[in-house]
Amino acid sequence: MIDYSRRKLFRNALFATALGAMPAPLLAAARQALFIPPLLESRRGKPVFLGMESTQKKLAGNEPAEVWGFNGQYLGPTVRVRQGDFVKLNYRNNLSHTVAMNIQGLQVSGELLGGIGHPIRPGQGWAPILPITQSAATCYYQACTLANSAYQNYRGLVGMWIIEDEYSRKMQIPNRYGVNDIPLILQDQKINSKGVQLFRQDEGRFYGERLFVNGQEAPYLSVPRGWVRLRILNASLSRGYALGFEDQRECLIIAADQGFLPQSKGVKNFFVGPGERIEVLVDMNEGGNVSLLAGAKRGFLDKARLFFDSNGELADNNVLELRPEGLLSAFHQKPLLQVPNTAVLPTNVVREREFYLDTLNGMINQKYFDPRRIDVAVKQGTVERWILTASSPVGFRIQGAKFVLERRGGKPVEAAELVWKDSLWIEGEMQILVRFDNLSSNMRPFIFGASDLMLADRGAIGLLLVQ
Repeated sequence: MIDYSRRKLFRNALFATALGAMPAPLLAAARQALFIPPLLESRRGKPVFLGMESTQKKLAGNEPAEVWGFNGQYLGPTVRVRQGDFVKLNYRNNLSHTVAMNIQGLQVSGELLGGIGHPIRPGQGWAPILPITQSAATCYYQACTLANSAYQNYRGLVGMWIIEDEYSRKMQIPNRYGVNDIPLILQDQKINSKGVQLFRQDEGRFYGERLFVNGQEAPYLSVPRGWVRLRILNASLSRGYALGFEDQRECLIIAADQGFLPQSKGVKNFFVGPGERIEVLVDMNEGGNVSLLAGAKRGFLDKARLFFDSNGELADNNVLELRPEGLLSAFHQKPLLQVPNTAVLPTNVVREREFYLDTLNGMINQKYFDPRRIDVAVKQGTVERWILTASSPVGFRIQGAKFVLERRGGKPVEAAELVWKDSLWIEGEMQILVRFDNLSSNMRPFIFGASDLMLADRGAIGLLLVQ
């Protein structure tokens, strides 16, 4: 253990020293252009094919290493569907591991969602037809295999799933995929000198030393002048991110998880926990290049401190550098949200439950996960109040249902912040109102619990039955 810590310290020290010594222009020039995942759309009955495969990618250094993903690439393509669609989804498992799939945030029955009750064995496939009934949202698909979800997500079995509706397509906000509507999948990693991902199943929680965005480290993206929309998915196993721009410019939060906010919210910093999605608009009409950072802007002393102890911090906290190009927009004004179906606080609460997540031992209410035990049984169409606490800050999620955050730390959430969600960061006491619209069964249950996949695999999840 001592040798490993010394090697880790030495590696971090070298990396931090190199970053601190490299001139800023040279560092910017060394960055790669952001990879935009290809877009798959379900139009006119066209099926969506997602083949789970092993492939090769250069994560660090010059040597490619084995990673996992979909359709021959690391991570997965972005799937975009519309409200009212019936999506013919075709999974194919070309790996040597059994994989169960979940589309986090999608509102369908347990029979169609998949989840831990529907493992896909090597060489087999599964083709559900998914009715898309919900409003515009940014969801994501991922491996949720029992006791192996952390490892399989870490290797690359995750991709973004976007739902549009008639209002989102007509809204005056950026919507050109890959141009001014940008998907960002955040993952922290541990990479050895050969560019291979390092992972230990027996770690309590996972904190990588290097931050990757769409499979790249500190990339840049050239964008047109005007407003730019960033769809951010935190696909890290344990880490949450406090994000903001290096020049402390204000950006607009417009959506989170399953929908738009009632009105945009101007902020200089925002937080996204594991499994959470957030959509922000940033004004790039004037000025030069600017970087999105995870944490505060670092000076020389901050980088020097990493020489002695990283303390779980990222070696480089640059997420993405935006480089505006072209002429100033002549018709430039603050985008307005016009969303008729925003979230409201439900009033017909039928029951109250309390859940305590033990992050040290990986339990909920002092119980480990048991596949033979239904932890929560509810009636379809009902609403419950759940009070969530944890022994230390941690991510939480629920499948096949949605909730609004009612109270944070004992204080009511403002009406302007109400939005339908399926994931959140538990820090202090969080009070949510959960609506159960979709059926599940003993054979195809939903799960709820830690969105920290290390803790979920250890047992910090429960089974949810909706009848």
